[in-house]
Amino acid sequence: MIRYRTGIDAKTGKVLVGFAHLEQSVAKIVMTAPTERVMLLDFGLEPARRLGRNISAALAATLYRDLIVAIHKWEPEYRIARLQLANLDRIGGMGVVLAGLYYPEGRFGNYDISEEANLNIPLALTHRGVA
Repeated sequence: MIRYRTGIDAKTGKVLVGFAHLEQSVAKIVMTAPTERVMLLDFGLEPARRLGRNISAALAATLYRDLIVAIHKWEPEYRIARLQLANLDRIGGMGVVLAGLYYPEGRFGNYDISEEANLNIPLALTHRGVA
């Protein structure tokens, strides 16, 4: 029996199980600025400070590196195989499309069970007024 992780949806308060919890977890990592969480001062990354500039190949490579390092450090149940910057809505909202493997029991060190998982993560800090 697979032991799926459960948690609470940050917006609705409903229970999240499995892939839905993973999706929220990855988005939380991407959208949390370092020093924002008490006792986890190195948690997350801050893409917004890079997105205010023109996207160049060097900037995209730096952003990709930071995304991979942060997600692999803080989310043991997901490993990225491919990622791509993309517009996620009609008004040009920047985001990242991730393709990889979801390991439901990765937090226990069990990487025998895996599922393909694609995530679309927005890179806008809407709660801080940045669009």
